[in-house]
Amino acid sequence: MYQGSSTKQCLICHKELNQQQDLFHLVNNSSLCLSCIRKFKIINSDIRIQGYHVKVLYEYNDFFRQLLFQYKALDDYALKDCFIESFQELKRTYKNYIIVVIPSSQKDNKRRGFCPNVEIVKTFSQHIFTGLYKKEDYKQTKQKNRSQVKKILSIKEGNLLYKKNVLIFDDVMTSSNTLQAAFQQVEKYHPKQIKALVLACPHIDYFKK
Repeated sequence: MYQGSSTKQCLICHKELNQQQDLFHLVNNSSLCLSCIRKFKIINSDIRIQGYHVKVLYEYNDFFRQLLFQYKALDDYALKDCFIESFQELKRTYKNYIIVVIPSSQKDNKRRGFCPNVEIVKTFSQHIFTGLYKKEDYKQTKQKNRSQVKKILSIKEGNLLYKKNVLIFDDVMTSSNTLQAAFQQVEKYHPKQIKALVLACPHIDYFKK
């Protein structure tokens, strides 16, 4: 796991950044080396799901899968800062939005000591809504019928979203069932507008049809 020190290191591979004299690191205060940055496959795609605008930042490739596993399953908390490294404009784009976070397993959050999606969102916003919750412990990756998440996901204190700009955030979108369930929960409270931001998707072309 990454440990801070006087020598600045890449959050992912831990190579020293102080030795990098390229233009990118001279202009940007980056926490990643160029080699690791290039492993992210940026797609920055805009699609529609249930009529709502959804922005997807990366392709869910092997590198991203392994990185997310290290962050969530191996509790590498420092990696929270690397996911929007190439999208600093998100701070401006969504400064007037309440960010509704798709919940993780409460059991896993208790074990690791943090909620992965919340910590990523904190890197670009402090206006965070954590009222979405799962009525029972449920993991999409272990389900044969992923549409069942619509029966599991619920919301509390949704009145805080009334007439607000809402952005629903999730790390990975595969079937889009979780995102659809979140839309259904949020729209009941009549926000001003609803959008979504997803870090990665393994088959973005499927949603462009």
